[in-house]
This record gives sequence, C-alpha cells and structure tokens, in this order.
Amino acid sequence: MTRNTTFFSLTIRPWVFWPPFILLIIAVASSILFPDSFISVFRNIQQLILSNFSLGFSWVSFLMTILTVVVLFSRLGNYKIGGKNAKPRLTRISWFAIVLCTTIAVGILFWGSAEPLSHFLFPPDFKGFEPGSEEAKSFAIGALYFHWGFTPYAIYAVPALVFALMYYSGKSRFSLGIMLRPILGSKPHRHWETGLDMFSLFALVSGMAAALGAGILSLSGGFLAFLPELNPSLLTGLITLGIIVTFIISASTGIEKGIKNLSLFNLGFFFLIASLFVLLGEQGKIMNAILTGFREYASNFTDLSLQLSGAGNSWTYDWSTFNFAMWMAWAPMTALFLGKIAVGRTVREFLLVNWFLPALFCLAWMGIFGGTTVDFASINPVLYQDLFQTSGPESIIYQVFKDMGYFKVFAQLFILGIFISYVTAADSSTDALASISMSKQGGDPFRSDTNLKVIWGVLIGFLSWVMINYSGIDGVRILSVIGGLPALFFLLLVSICLILILISPKKYLENQ
Repeated sequence: MTRNTTFFSLTIRPWVFWPPFILLIIAVASSILFPDSFISVFRNIQQLILSNFSLGFSWVSFLMTILTVVVLFSRLGNYKIGGKNAKPRLTRISWFAIVLCTTIAVGILFWGSAEPLSHFLFPPDFKGFEPGSEEAKSFAIGALYFHWGFTPYAIYAVPALVFALMYYSGKSRFSLGIMLRPILGSKPHRHWETGLDMFSLFALVSGMAAALGAGILSLSGGFLAFLPELNPSLLTGLITLGIIVTFIISASTGIEKGIKNLSLFNLGFFFLIASLFVLLGEQGKIMNAILTGFREYASNFTDLSLQLSGAGNSWTYDWSTFNFAMWMAWAPMTALFLGKIAVGRTVREFLLVNWFLPALFCLAWMGIFGGTTVDFASINPVLYQDLFQTSGPESIIYQVFKDMGYFKVFAQLFILGIFISYVTAADSSTDALASISMSKQGGDPFRSDTNLKVIWGVLIGFLSWVMINYSGIDGVRILSVIGGLPALFFLLLVSICLILILISPKKYLENQ
C-alpha cells in the first residue's frame, strides 16, 4: 500500500492519488446520469450526519476555540516552529495575506450579505424573535459573527499548528498522519496515514469543485447583467478556462512568488472594496452594526457553541452544524499548507496570524456588509425576501449595490473580486493537493510538483464545468460536507494531541 507508481513521469502515492481521482469522476458521472437519485441519497446521508452528530460538531468546535486561546497565552507560545535556528521564508504581511486568502475564498463576498438577511427574515424559533424585528436584526449580525469569526478559524488553526510542530520537529513525511504521533507514537501505521490523506484529499477536491462551480455561475451572472447578449454556455466555458489557467500559472511559480504576490494583491483588493463601501455608505450605521455584532456575538457565544437552547432545531442544523461540518471537511488538507508556510515563526505568532487576525478581519467585513444589508432589508423586507427566495443568496449583494446607488462601480469590482479570490484560494489548495499526492517529499517543502498542480487544477475545472452544464453543483457539495464526519473524529484526536504537546512540549518537539 505504500509503494509509489509513475504516472506521466510523475512519481505519485497511488493509494492517495487514484481513489479520490476515480471516485470524483464516478460521482460526477452519477450526478449526470441519475441526478435525482444521486442527490436524494446523499442528501439523506448528509441530513443523517447533521442531525445525529450536530452536538459533536458544536462541542469539538468549542473545544478547539478554547484550546486556541489557552495555547496562545501558554509557555508553548514561545516555541519556534522548526527549532530555535529556523528562519521565516515569508514577511509577516505576505504570510498574513496568504493565510487570509487561503481560508476565506469567495465566502465572505456572498455570505456577508446573504447570511444575515436569512437570519433577519427567518430567525430561529428557539430565540422567539419576530421575523424582521429589531431583535432579529441584532441577532442576525451576532450569528454571522459566530459562523465566520473565531470558531471557524480555530478549526483551521489547531490542525495547522499541530502539523507545523510535528512536521518541522524532525524528518517527517508530508502526511496528515503525523499530527497523531503524540497518540500513536513516532511511527504510526502507514495504512492509517494513507487513508487519512486519501479521504481528506477527496473532501477538499469535492469542495473546490463545488466552490468553483458556484463562483463560475456568479461570475457568469455578473457578466450577463452587463452584457445580456452573451451566450451563457460559452461564457461559463471561457470563465472556467480563465480561472484554471490563471491559478495554474500562479501556483506553478511557487509560494514565494505567484501565490504570495496574488495574495497580497487580493488583500489590497479586499481593503479597497471595504473602504469604498464605508466611504460611500452610512458610516454611523455601519459602526453601529459592528458594535452590535460584537455585543450579540459575546452574549450568544456560549449558547450557540454548546447548543444550550438550539439543540435539535432545524436552524442549528442548516447553519451552525452545516457550516462547521464544511469547515472541518476542508480543515485537514488546508492545515498542511498553512502549517508548512509557518516555519521560523513562534507558536504565538502562528495563532495571531492564523486565528486572531483573520477572524478579526472577517468580523469587520461582515459587520460592514451584513449591517448594511439588514438595514436596507428592514426598509424593504418584501423585496429582499422575494429576491432571496427566487434569485438565490448570490443575488442579494447586487441589490445592496443598487440601493446604495453605486451599482456599476461595486458590481464591476465585485466580479473582479470573485475571480481573484477564487484563484488565490485555489492556488494554495492545489499546492497542498500536489504535495500530498507526490512521493518525493524530502526536498524543499515550499516546492511541490508543478505537473501535479496542473493535473488537479484541470480536473477540478473540468468537473465544475461539467456539473454546471449537465447536473448542478449540489451533489458534489454534499459529498464535501459528508467528509466533515470523519474529519470531526480526526480533529478531536488532533485536539487531544495539541493538549499533550501543551502539557509536555519537550517530549514531542525534538528540535526545541
């Protein structure tokens, strides 16, 4: 099972590369040939997972958040990843830009407006708020902060930190299995490592294909709003090709060139859009929304984290559990990339850049866009509710631009932002996919095989294009969420490993 094979002059790990590759093609083919049956079966499985393991997703997420805070202020925070003599490969601003753009993708661009609107119009019944009321309005921003703030970033930060510490503490294989060495010993069974890598790779590729499909549809809709005479099928094909070519070129130039430069550009672009939005919007209301969001976030944090009043509620399943399952499905593979670029930094620096600062950025962004959205929706709730239900969540932000009176300016910037954001996130993800697929892992961890990046990039783009044109993206998105169940148990074990490292760092970190 540990043998390597050669494929088009590439030495790959066959049991990591081929099963996800083949299963994804089978899944897409099944969703085309039997769309109703495929989605029905897997949606039932997804619902079974969300309803039976909802408390598990919430409690483990809460554990990881608390653990992150404890480690940040502990003596372990002084330890340097890679040893005392390790040197950073990236400047702090480049490092932060890459981390932020790797983790948020295009999510904040859409859900910053769509999610609070949903909570405002359809608040959870266990809170007892009237739809569209002031109480629902305040809760909407607080719930948005909960789903996009410190908890999801803890889900990424904990496995990424454990991987970084274990990978750079000795000559370790680039594999998810090394995170469990504090429990399994210095040489865990290769079959376990291979299985973990295979399942996590499948979940990440499924999620990337679904996210790319959603991004392509959104870009296509934006272009058609300006140029309705364009052929939709041709347009989606050209957009797919453009995204694939761009992120393959960027990823092929490496972390310290293409990925770094594109991430810095993307970070600047985020600040540009947010600054213009604040400048051209109502600053007083935006600031009030941000402050209200923090207040509601703090007052509801324990309740929502532990499901004290929302256990078994459909709102909890549809939002908190679904979101955390998705974050967890992506977290193990994303952790490999976030961990390997952290060499030369202390644990405290790592948590500030991978947990605290990105979460703070997302909260500010969500307050700006979410607050503005619910303000407009409170003036015209019928319009926004009809739009949400008939045109989908991706249409909400464009209505906000219209209500602000700057539709063309923001819509054009937004379309460009979607393109850049997905390309930047895909850069990092394809780098991780290539690193874990290849067998020659003894060289520079900042360099992965360009040909494997191309293979994964083309496959993801092809699957997305096929789904858009023939079946829809719901099926593959559901597969990605289902991947959150094994990730839940894996991340619980990783959290225990971090606790062991926290208690006795010298026992597990060889080079300190």
